[in-house]
Amino acid sequence: MGLLRASLRSFYEGTFAESVRIATILRVLVHETSKSKPLLRQVQPNGLDLPILEHADEWLNEEVFFSFAVSARMGPTIAPAVDLACSHYTLSSIGAWWNRVVFTFQSRMGTQLIYRRKDVVLILANKEGGAHVDPNEDPDYTRLLTDLPLSFEDYGLPVETPDLARFLTAQSGVEMLECLKRNFFPDEDAPLKWEYGVAPPVAQYMDQISLMRRLVVPAFPQAEVRITKR
Repeated sequence: MGLLRASLRSFYEGTFAESVRIATILRVLVHETSKSKPLLRQVQPNGLDLPILEHADEWLNEEVFFSFAVSARMGPTIAPAVDLACSHYTLSSIGAWWNRVVFTFQSRMGTQLIYRRKDVVLILANKEGGAHVDPNEDPDYTRLLTDLPLSFEDYGLPVETPDLARFLTAQSGVEMLECLKRNFFPDEDAPLKWEYGVAPPVAQYMDQISLMRRLVVPAFPQAEVRITKR
């Protein structure tokens, strides 16, 4: 918990490379394979059933084809900003949180790309330098960086799109830190709000961007008129 808190403080002070260390801590705590038992399940058998705060999914019954569940502050730059006291947060289980879809969009090739939290965190931990460096680029992570499915403007001026995977990983670290406090260490320091830098006088905050496919029923009946020449 101390390592996680230290990396989060460094990240929100501007050292965004700390996201790979945060990813590695999350992997140790949560990731389970046939050969690896996550630390939370070593602590107690139901470790992955413990409650954790998660951004509420407001589109459970919709077909989402574009969604980014990343907390950030929008202005002249895009900055990471997380507030767990936000009304959009609700309690979930760690297992569901770990496997939740956090990014989905259509690639330039027209295929639908879907990323779970687990996918994003493990790429940073296992391939991007958290615990290992893979000389072969992960194609899905490359698409997330190069397809740039989101673009931002501030008063009509383009804003550089940051590495949202790193923002998402730090956000997940904030959620996990609060989870550890909630379930094991109630007296430990785990702030609910984390933000990079000082917010400008005019700033907007986003928690999730989603576009859904919907069948819109017209307000008026439609008819087809055929004219026949006689």
